[in-house]
Amino acid sequence: MAEGMKKRMVELLLTFCMVTTGSVFVCAAYNKVFWPQGTFLDGNILWQLLALAFVCSLGNFIHPYREISRRREVIDIGLHYVYINVVVLGSGYWFGWMDIENVAMLAVMLLGILVVFAVVSFAIWRIHARESENLNRKLREYQQTGGRAV
Repeated sequence: MAEGMKKRMVELLLTFCMVTTGSVFVCAAYNKVFWPQGTFLDGNILWQLLALAFVCSLGNFIHPYREISRRREVIDIGLHYVYINVVVLGSGYWFGWMDIENVAMLAVMLLGILVVFAVVSFAIWRIHARESENLNRKLREYQQTGGRAV
């Protein structure tokens, strides 16, 4: 498997784990807000959350692994965010998690999506920044030694 594809798969798995964790937190808060007296959750919700997290993680493929303009990067992030909203809200309606006409439910769901999207995006950005710093450091060391491996 090509190195680039390995990186994509690792990032997909990492994103899946972070989105799953975030989704569980949002689900817990959502249930506490809208059913404070408690509710019995069907075990199917676990499979639904896993499927949702996987489909959301596939949105990573919107972003290319090459240098792009700042404008294109902003567009890609916007498209990714819209994709996540369509997937989550569509799934929420389809799985019966929310009443689409209940404005409060919709607002809380949108807030949950925004929080999870922001946290996961920031974590992935930090990982990429750290990787870039390491590559730049190695390149400087390589150039300082006159092209000899360190």
